This record gives sequence, C-alpha cells and structure tokens, in this order.
Amino acid sequence: MKKILCTLCLGLVSLAASVSAATIELMPEITAITGQGYNSAGRLANNNITAADVKAWLGPAGRADGWYTTTGNGDMRWGSASVNTANQTISLPNMPGTAGVCAGLKMTIENIQAYSGLTFSFSLTPPGTGPTYTYSVWYETTDGDLVELCRGSRGNNASQWNVSYDVTDEQLAAMKENGNGKVYTVIGSSGGTNGNSGTIRDISLEGTLAVPEPATASLSLLGLVALMLRRRRV
Repeated sequence: MKKILCTLCLGLVSLAASVSAATIELMPEITAITGQGYNSAGRLANNNITAADVKAWLGPAGRADGWYTTTGNGDMRWGSASVNTANQTISLPNMPGTAGVCAGLKMTIENIQAYSGLTFSFSLTPPGTGPTYTYSVWYETTDGDLVELCRGSRGNNASQWNVSYDVTDEQLAAMKENGNGKVYTVIGSSGGTNGNSGTIRDISLEGTLAVPEPATASLSLLGLVALMLRRRRV
C-alpha cells in the first residue's frame, strides 16, 4: 500500500512539474516576396500609414498569405524590397525622391484561442546614412476591419534598430473575441542616400501556448489517494 501511495504522490508531483509554457514561431519562413503595387500617397512607407492602406495593399480576400513588396506604381515610383532566403533577411533599398519602399506580410494564426501571449520582434540594420524607417502590425476582425496592434518610427540613425512588442492582454482578448486570425505586418523606408539598403533580420511573431489547467487530473488523483487511505483505515 505504501508503495502504491508513494507512486501516486510522485505522479502528482510529476504532473505539476510537467506544466510549462511553450513558445511557437508563428511567422512563416521567407521563401519569396511578391510585387504588389499600391498608391497611398506615400503613407504606406511612413508613420501616417492607415488601416485602409494596409487593407487595400495586403488585405483583399483573394490575396494569398505571404510576403509582399511595393513596386513601381505610376508617378509614385515605389521601390521594391528583396529577400535572401538563405539567411532569412529582407533588404529595403534607399530611394530618395520616391514614395519609399515597403515589405509586408499577410499571415493567419490558426487556433488563436490556444495562445496566452504574442510577441512581435525584428532587428533592422541601416546603412551609414539611412532613411526614415517605420513598422506597424495589425489584425483583422470578423467584419473585415483592421485594428492596429503597434507601430513605430525612427529617423536617420546609423545604429541598429531592435524592436520587440508584447501584445497586451487586452489586445489578445479582443483578437480572440473579434479577430478572424489574419495578421498584417508592414515595414517601410523612405528617403536616405541612393544605393544603400537597410537589412531586416530576425523578424518574428512568437506565440506562447496557453497551459491547460491540470486541476481535473490532479483532483482525480487526490480523490483516489483519499479513497485508498480511507479504506486502509477501515
């Protein structure tokens, strides 16, 4: 009996010890980037970017998930980003006198209800005399509207730009309640010295898996232990 009780108690300890959070990379690998023109009067590449801009550029229902870049578009003269699939980096060339250049991602988070946290991050290495860089992250609601999660901008600065944003509990709760799983990311540059490029690396959207409560299993085992103890005393 003592051996059985010891085994059950060890099982409870093991169950408690096995509970831990798992971090999952949700952002897809960079395998290619597709040109997609859009005329937004320059807003797409700067801090004036709007939900309507992102929706029109990346959000149409027929547009597949994946990586996109702006292209030459009439008088707007958009520049184009390029990717290096071997080292998973994105290059944003400086193109003074143009509307700038943007790289964007449309992706889907499957079963967002399973996650207890989301973190967006990237590093951007500018050239010696870089342009203005901006980023923004959005999610789509079940009604097709886009809601901003975060945005940021940095001017001409030669030092590396490291960005990390933890989606707040309130934002994640709203995504779970009203979101359809679609997430959009846009990183852009404008101005700078012609011929130089900024390099985006380590771009990531990590999800923390919600840990299921072990209460049911624990209570069941505790109930069994109590029952065996009671029977042993009878």
